[in-house]
Amino acid sequence: MARKPTVYKRCECPDQNWPKKGGCNHSWSYNLTNSQGRRTRASIPDSVGATQAQAQAVLDGMSSGATPEPVPANLAFRQWAADWLSRRRSKECTVVKYEIAIRIHLNPRWGSQRLRTIKKAQVEAWVQEMEADEGIANSTAEGHWKVFQMIMKDALQNGKITANPTYEVEGPYVSATDSYVFSPDECWAIYDEFPERYRPIPMVGFACGVRQGEAFGVCVDAIAADGKLLTVRRQVLRSKETGNRPGLVDRLKTSPRLNTKDVPLPPYLQDVLGEYMERFPPQSTETVLWEHKKKIDDCKRGSTRALFWTARGGLVCRNYFNEGLWKPTLLKLGIKDENGNLPTFHDLRHTFISTCLQNAIPEHTVAAWVGDTVDELRRTYSHLLKNHTDTHGAVAGSLTARPTHSPSPVGIAA
Repeated sequence: MARKPTVYKRCECPDQNWPKKGGCNHSWSYNLTNSQGRRTRASIPDSVGATQAQAQAVLDGMSSGATPEPVPANLAFRQWAADWLSRRRSKECTVVKYEIAIRIHLNPRWGSQRLRTIKKAQVEAWVQEMEADEGIANSTAEGHWKVFQMIMKDALQNGKITANPTYEVEGPYVSATDSYVFSPDECWAIYDEFPERYRPIPMVGFACGVRQGEAFGVCVDAIAADGKLLTVRRQVLRSKETGNRPGLVDRLKTSPRLNTKDVPLPPYLQDVLGEYMERFPPQSTETVLWEHKKKIDDCKRGSTRALFWTARGGLVCRNYFNEGLWKPTLLKLGIKDENGNLPTFHDLRHTFISTCLQNAIPEHTVAAWVGDTVDELRRTYSHLLKNHTDTHGAVAGSLTARPTHSPSPVGIAA
């Protein structure tokens, strides 16, 4: 196997590998063997000001016989961030979040700075600035940090920088989020108080642990023939992807890692849904048959019958549900957390998971029902798993205790 060529300089400048302003102004070169087997020297165009590692990375990434791609010495963060964003193939809503983070936060801070001059100490100072800024929520700062990390890692992998300044830098501290756990009485009070047309939706949340959009998107074909199982594979989205109108999409938040999840339907929920479908017959609607790495406009369409509709004949969306139904109901019932804030619909999911774990249902079973990994459950609900000390801990302790032997009968020879 032929050895890869190595870049070098023939000059005797003292700062060849760490060029400074007014320093070495020579290009990097490498030995090139042509088709006739003759060895000649070739230069990497516009490599003045690049380090040896940058020039070598460009050379290693070239195909045989290709013209070297020059390394821009003054490549700004803003330019590379735009290039990185143009190559993303994530969900459109995710790309929109990336674009907002770059435009609103990252470019004002780093946009005009040359990519190769960003140092680890500067990054550490920036993280501290975000933590000290009361105007930036912890979760927002964490999102900005993750986008910045991805951009810098991509720059390293493409030979634009020689070292990643985010390496071994701890991101902004994110405090633990306190979720509200509804009592059974509160869950049933919400059910009784909710408007009849939308009454089963909160019950699907606390009885099956689904997300809000997944509860809105329950369809007839998602319920097993015997009524004992709910297959969750759709959600109602209202975003730029759907033209800012509620639309049914065969996609979960966890797609493509997990496209469907099965969760048991309790007998009382089977009865509620059966009565509801008699009172409000399901209606046919179009659903997007989502495919990974495709935009919604490019995906095929299918047909299904959805359970939950507004009085005007539209799919239920979170804005109308939260402001017009959920919050007024909780205010009327006086349900608030210890800080006086209203719990969210997602807290119903948290209630389901917490109840399952506290009653010793295995972690892997709960994770499969709600579409999370076991590691995610352990990180989020580790405080609940500690409560199993008195139950599972006692069993484990008995298995490893010193064995007790019955005394041998006296007078019997060994």
